[in-house]
Amino acid sequence: MGVAAHLGIRLREYDARIRTFIPHYEEMLDAAAAALKALDRRAPVVLDLGIGSGALAVRCVAAAAGARIIGVDNDEGMLALAQKRLGGRLTSLPGDFLSTPLPRCDAVTASFALHHIPTGRRKAALYARCFAALRPGGLLVNADCCVASNPRLKALDRAAWRAHLQRSYSRTRAEGFLRAWAKEDVYFRLEDEIHLLQSPGFTVDVPWRRGCFAVIVGAKRDARRRS
Repeated sequence: MGVAAHLGIRLREYDARIRTFIPHYEEMLDAAAAALKALDRRAPVVLDLGIGSGALAVRCVAAAAGARIIGVDNDEGMLALAQKRLGGRLTSLPGDFLSTPLPRCDAVTASFALHHIPTGRRKAALYARCFAALRPGGLLVNADCCVASNPRLKALDRAAWRAHLQRSYSRTRAEGFLRAWAKEDVYFRLEDEIHLLQSPGFTVDVPWRRGCFAVIVGAKRDARRRS
């Protein structure tokens, strides 16, 4: 299923409608792209998993001078939108990032793509593949929903998400969106995401978090440099 069909919208509506679905959308993507400023290299190769319309990738190009993007997505319509937005900066790689071989790169990025991975085992396997694909000193940057461990905080975060949806939709429709997404999306706890990233060797930071949404950065240590 393509992302537009998953969200129940038309492809051409995606960039406008995603902001009505996700709180702090612009701020979160800006924070994810800003993490690439920590890369100690010029013209980095950035592998964007589930590139979608290229909203994060275009910010990465602005944040990391000379960045070249390799965009992986199994939705041809989305890849076409990203290609239109990024032009010659983008090399499209059609396919499922869970099975497509990952090319050598300086950074791996993802926004609202990895919650489609159904189990911790499969997500751990992807993080291990990302670690292997990254050059020393490389980064993995993921912007997504990460739920709280505390049940009360989790409930408050869901209420805040519903309140954001109700700025554009009725309460009934907002609840319908959340129920529909929960049937297909898997949101891990933040502490579990951190543990999964640490397993292959990433050092982990969380530079941005608002409610149940977070930007998580895993760094692959460069053994040639002192800590």
